[in-house]
Amino acid sequence: MIISAAGYLRVSTDEQAEHGVSLPSQKSRIIAYCQSQGWNLYDLYIDDGYSGKNLNRPAMQRLIADVKEQKIGAVIVIKLDRLSRRQKDVLYLLEDVFEPSFVGFKSVSEPFDTTTPFGKAAIGMMAVFAQLERETIVERVREGKKEAAKQGRFMGGPIALGYKFNRDTRKLEINEMEAETVRFIFSEYLNSGKGYQHIADALNERHTPTPSTSSQWSRGTIRAILKNAFYAGFVEHKGNMNKGEHPAIIQEEEFYAAQKIKAIRSSYTSKAESGLLTGIIYCGECGARMRMKKVWKNPRNPVEKVDYYTCYSQDRSSKSMIRDVNCKCGHKRASEIEMAVIKSLHEYKQDPIILKNTMDKLLKDTANEHITKSQTQAVKELDGIKKKLDKWYDAFEKDIISADDLVNRIKDLHEHRVYLEGKIFEYDKIMKVNISQVATAKEIFNILNNFDMIWEGATKEERRQILLSFVHSITIDKANNIIIKF
Repeated sequence: MIISAAGYLRVSTDEQAEHGVSLPSQKSRIIAYCQSQGWNLYDLYIDDGYSGKNLNRPAMQRLIADVKEQKIGAVIVIKLDRLSRRQKDVLYLLEDVFEPSFVGFKSVSEPFDTTTPFGKAAIGMMAVFAQLERETIVERVREGKKEAAKQGRFMGGPIALGYKFNRDTRKLEINEMEAETVRFIFSEYLNSGKGYQHIADALNERHTPTPSTSSQWSRGTIRAILKNAFYAGFVEHKGNMNKGEHPAIIQEEEFYAAQKIKAIRSSYTSKAESGLLTGIIYCGECGARMRMKKVWKNPRNPVEKVDYYTCYSQDRSSKSMIRDVNCKCGHKRASEIEMAVIKSLHEYKQDPIILKNTMDKLLKDTANEHITKSQTQAVKELDGIKKKLDKWYDAFEKDIISADDLVNRIKDLHEHRVYLEGKIFEYDKIMKVNISQVATAKEIFNILNNFDMIWEGATKEERRQILLSFVHSITIDKANNIIIKF
């Protein structure tokens, strides 16, 4: 009776291919073995790029199904670890899958005989060593990542937006066009007071390419970029920050400023419980932030509560916020402090020098040197691609290369050219938007001139947003001296 055999092949990494277990090598050896035994090769079951740590592999599941349907008389591999690197999985396949269906098992490079007790025991021992090897590899990889992080090396995986991998130097370099998007995100978050969704909406309106397969920017993507220390030149691993070998896209100060803003915003309580100055008011004695606290106006007759700002050090409601356990700044009546700040804000908008400086800053913000630099770089790259295309077309006309070679060589160049042309078009749109922002700056200037009317008609939350836009910080000391930094 001629046995109908199935060949199982697996390779998980390029490194394995370099050590004699590439798919072509496995295939040729399995076919040769079948021919030497006079067996028919029923089919080849190939798992390309799958680890041997479990049996959740497409070809393996198809093999198990065909064995149970008794389509196969024997299973062949070149080495036991191709089947699995876990002893438990190997024994499961042998005893619960192959044996009940009377299917033999053969390793081309290892002398196993599953029909004898000794042969089964030998396979069990080999499975033990295969599992040990897998666990050793896992441990080495873990230690390797830890050491790579300490040295600031890129540890592989998806390349962050704003970077590209140079195969010649084996290092990351800045992709200037994508880096501009990263700088835009940090700039908007730090300077305009805008939140994640607002920034995402702005990028979607510009049709800016996303860093993933998703066609739309989301608040989650923006949040992930803002908290990624990689952009400030760090490699983070297990909570540890190490100086990276890669160039930074943003300054360290910008990254930490973004984290500070993120922490402040995330610490805000609900609108009903937040004070007008929550997040920007600090204790003038110890430097800790102050929180809104409601206190009974008359503890003996608890009918009405009064709002106070209280130093976290004195309040001790959050250990992480304490700066000096002996601080005695005292409770500050919220209504009195807020009225003082509002009065200062009215005076602020009436100062002609401040108005001029504000206008100048708004106009300056419209001039984006990164956009100009990125546009110049894109035009330069596009010119280089056109020259390469001309070169290959000339070679084809002179019969130096065939039509197939021409198609292969210009395919990627065409795709990159289309991408660059799209980016240049996008930069033109941004430049036009910047020009229109000059008019917007003038509108903001007019709004400041009509501040009183706008403030009176604003809701509590709108007033809070106005304060966050104009006031950097407020400090109040034990003697109730208030210092406002605009």
